[in-house]
Order: sequence, then structure tokens, then C-alpha cells
Amino acid sequence: EAVPEPAPSAESVQSEEWWNATASAPDWDQPAAEHAPAEVIPRKGLGMADAYFCGHTSLFPLSRALRAIANERLTGLLRSFWEQEPIELLARDGEIVFVTTRDLNLYCPEVPDVLANVDVVVVERSREQQRESGTPFFLSLAREECIALDAATELMRQYGQKLFSELWTAPRVWIMFEKNPDLLSNVADVPGDPNVRDWVLETLRLVEDPVQPVSFDPTSIPAYTKDGFERVQRLKLTADEAQFASQFNGARSVQQIAKNLRLDLKSARQLLFRFLALEIVECWPGSTAAKPERQTFFQRLRRSRQRDR
Repeated sequence: EAVPEPAPSAESVQSEEWWNATASAPDWDQPAAEHAPAEVIPRKGLGMADAYFCGHTSLFPLSRALRAIANERLTGLLRSFWEQEPIELLARDGEIVFVTTRDLNLYCPEVPDVLANVDVVVVERSREQQRESGTPFFLSLAREECIALDAATELMRQYGQKLFSELWTAPRVWIMFEKNPDLLSNVADVPGDPNVRDWVLETLRLVEDPVQPVSFDPTSIPAYTKDGFERVQRLKLTADEAQFASQFNGARSVQQIAKNLRLDLKSARQLLFRFLALEIVECWPGSTAAKPERQTFFQRLRRSRQRDR
């Protein structure tokens, strides 16, 4: 899989005491896409952090960035700058520790019912700490022994995935990964999620109304990317997703797939969105799509297994 080249000699933006650790973000070049608005590009400054990669998601998709983190077993911080408060993903050795933001309205506007027995003053103090430092308030509550660490970890996963799912349909996102092991000093006891590919798929399932490209045509034909067929076999698909993936043969249109599976077009587009975002498939115009192979998913699976023997 393609992995971006490290950014050479990147200077950095000073972080705001993220998790009480000294963190900084690199000096930013302008994105290649001229239409990228200035508000999603971070301010410039000086520092010593190592920016491993950065770019606009129109050129460097989120799924590719997350695959790079997992494949290279990176440790540090993925920052996503968009129209709202930046979203930050902490990774350790290629595992996702948690996702957070300083905006509580984005992260968790209402205190969950599971915290009903926790002192409201303590909860509000922890939420204020998140507004200031970005530390998830669930983790702060665990630090004060108001809730168990296991419970805090599950809540951070739930709300972190929902938060990250907002980025999939955001029109303008600028991302940067900062290699900085120091960020892990205060979260050594928080377990990471080793299965990044399924973590990513779970965030895509949370996108209720995916925005399709203006040029999207139901007659377009989904076809596996170069490594898409191999990667889809490693995903924990739902029954609906597996059936949908079994229809990709380089000849069937989205409309035909929906008809075969008795799906309404909205549901078909929602499923297709996940595979497109993961770069499992790409869509070709129905009139020009190459159709050399009319093999089913299971025919290709048998061929792949025979090749591996």
C-alpha cells in the first residue's frame, strides 16, 4: 500500500499543552488544491515535532492516512483541521488510543446517563479540562476514580468513533500526522485498538447520510482497486456489506447491484460510500468501464487462494 514520504525538515506549531505533554505541530505548506480555504490550515509557528505526513483529504484520503499509521506502526497525533474545532487522534505503535476535540458540543454535548451517579461538579470540572487541554473527560473521571478505566475506555471509543465519523463527509479537511512519543506519557495505561481497519469501517457505518460526488451516477460501475479485493477479505463485514461486495465484478452498475439485492438506491449508495471511502473500489462511467472479467466475488476468492498456495 502506498505510504506518503516523510515531510523533510518540517518546523512546527506550538501545541496547547495537549494531555500536559509538550506537543507541537509542523510548519505548514499550502495544500496543492488551490480551492482549499484558509480557515482549515493551521497557524504557523516554531517547534521540534516531526511531521510525518500532511495534506488535503482530496489528495490524501483519510483512509490512506489511517492505513499508513497502522502499517508503519506510527506513534503520535493525527490532527484534522476543518470548518470546526480540530479533531485529534492519538496513536501508539499503529494502534488507535482515542479521538478527541476541545469542542464538547462536537464530542459529547449531553452528559451520558451512565454518569448519572457521578458528582455533577466533578463531571463539569472534567469537561472543562477537556475544553482546555483536549483530554477526554471520561479519562479524567477515571483518573479521579469516579468510573472504572475499562468503562472510560469504552466510552472514549464510542464517542471518539462518532466524532471521527464527522470527517468523512466534511467538504474541506487538512490532515497532519505528528510523530511525538512524548504524547503517550500520560496515557500508558489506556489500551489501544489494534484493528485499525475495522475501527475505520465502524466509523463509516455511523455516517447516516453520506454525501456523494455531484458527478455520481447510479449507472456507474464499481470495480476493485489494485489491492481492494485482498483488503476487503480482511474486513469484518456485516451480512449486507458482504452481499454488496460480492456483486463487484467490474460489469454491474450500482443500479443493477441494488436491483439484484432488492435494495433501494439510497441504501445501495450508503453501502457503496463505505467501500469508496476505504478505497476498496472505484467507480467507472458505465459507458467507458472496462469489462474484461465478469467474475463473481467467490470466483476471485478461489483464484486468490489458489495463487497463495
